[in-house]
Amino acid sequence: MTDEATGGWFSGDPDTGTTGPRLFCFPHGGGGAGAFRRWKAELAPSIEVVPVHLPGRESRFAEPLLTSVAAVVTALVGPLSARVRGPFALFGHSMGALLAYETAAALTDRGLPPAHLFASGHHPPHLPPATPAMHGLPDAELVARLAEFGGTPPELLGDPALMELLLPRLRADFEICETYRYAARPPLPVPITVFAGRDDPSVDVGELGRWGDLTTEGAEVHILDGGHFGFAGPDGNGVLPMVAHAWRGISRR
Repeated sequence: MTDEATGGWFSGDPDTGTTGPRLFCFPHGGGGAGAFRRWKAELAPSIEVVPVHLPGRESRFAEPLLTSVAAVVTALVGPLSARVRGPFALFGHSMGALLAYETAAALTDRGLPPAHLFASGHHPPHLPPATPAMHGLPDAELVARLAEFGGTPPELLGDPALMELLLPRLRADFEICETYRYAARPPLPVPITVFAGRDDPSVDVGELGRWGDLTTEGAEVHILDGGHFGFAGPDGNGVLPMVAHAWRGISRR
């Protein structure tokens, strides 16, 4: 099945010869599939990393941006279902964690639940966010808030031409998160592992255990050193070894 057949959501040959389970990775707001380039090398061959390409960035830069969780999941769930082969899991950071959770719910409704959900840097979706809305802020205020989160190089934030290209995508992604409303549903039959930085301003670490409300299979919370983008550091700030460990447990079962 070609990339064109799955709507541009994935790249490369789906039949790579890797025998391990597939880990579909959802990027953070303003990010893209390239955020997981190093993960592909680090986790191969035991786990095949399949980054999700969202419209409006990287190879899909010219496509219209999506501005709601429902729009993303509705467009993605069919192509992702077609890409599943054997056991698979979902990983998402920040906005990606929200998209991964809702995609897990949509796949479960199709009788195709993932074996595991990894949620990083996001509050439990059924609880109110810990930070005020940002997608409607004036440009200068939005840029200042981005600087507080870290993860965006100062030279990029200070480049008006680059920010003119980036800000519409950031606003769309913040709108995805900030207009989301949780719809009550039975807990998912999917174990959840949660990661968050101890100094992340976007999450209340005391609430992270409430991810357990959303699953019948338990939620394990890991508080890591660093802030919102700690997962992007060497070995994912400990995330990659824990993902690999969780998969070994799945294999034993």
